[in-house]
Amino acid sequence: MIKYEDIVKRIANIEKKKIKNEDRIKLLSEENNVLIANLKVLNQKKEMFEKMDQDLADLISDKKKAVVN
Repeated sequence: MIKYEDIVKRIANIEKKKIKNEDRIKLLSEENNVLIANLKVLNQKKEMFEKMDQDLADLISDKKKAVVN
């Protein structure tokens, strides 16, 4: 037979787990936000380097054309 005390203990245990899980969710959410911000910065840098690479390729191409002419 299930005792009232057992039910109360289980409820208290579940509430503790719930609080622990909520804290973990909050921490993981904050970590996720940091990672998203870092990813945005990295993507901006990547785009900048890709543009620089294209600009350099254009300059080299222009210099080669100038030397040939």
